[in-house]
Amino acid sequence: MTEGYIRAFNSELDRKIGHIKTPALCLVEGPNDSGKSVLTLQYCYGALLSGFNCYLLSTEGSMKAVRESMASLSWNPSYFIITGRLKIGEMHVKNFTWSPQQYTKLLRLVTSFIQSRSKENVFFIDSMTYLLTNASTTDILNFFTVLRNIVDEQEKTIFLTIHTHALDTDLFLRLRSISDVHFVLSVKEMGERIVRVLQVMKLKGAEKSGLTIAFEVDQVFGIRVLPFSQAKA
Repeated sequence: MTEGYIRAFNSELDRKIGHIKTPALCLVEGPNDSGKSVLTLQYCYGALLSGFNCYLLSTEGSMKAVRESMASLSWNPSYFIITGRLKIGEMHVKNFTWSPQQYTKLLRLVTSFIQSRSKENVFFIDSMTYLLTNASTTDILNFFTVLRNIVDEQEKTIFLTIHTHALDTDLFLRLRSISDVHFVLSVKEMGERIVRVLQVMKLKGAEKSGLTIAFEVDQVFGIRVLPFSQAKA
């Protein structure tokens, strides 16, 4: 029995952000190395601990790389993989050059795959950048419309990461309006330190948005939230 919400199972993130009410369509946006994958993995871990079955689809790295990233959060996924609670898949699209028709088919394949998975109720796609950059506006909007229907009708929760530069501003605004949760990540340098900054632009059921959180990724403790004053230049 799932709880009806997902927590990150990181005490500071949960205290500051709260939980994500399910089902939900979640958009995680940011530039390279801003922490999109790390944040997504944290919520994947939280979803599993919350009782959900998860499918993680990577378009940027191998299964080995994904598991190494999990290790950086001090999380060993072996138990969830062995018990079938977590499935990890690879989609190698980074260096391919396809026609518009092939992008149309690929986006339909992704939605059909999610619809066909009866055992998993939370999906993570990291990242959508290579699948959307050269797709037509119509195909992208159709893709998100189908995802919206999957969330509403099949009660699945879907997390998507995407690079901020991947789409034009007007299209991004339309996609953000479709989403239930919208996180924006950025990178800030503080001397020799690299700090990630998370803005909670939209969170379904929350009384307010616009929350800003600074964090680091610690090899022992995982995501470590910082006092935001430390991230101000």
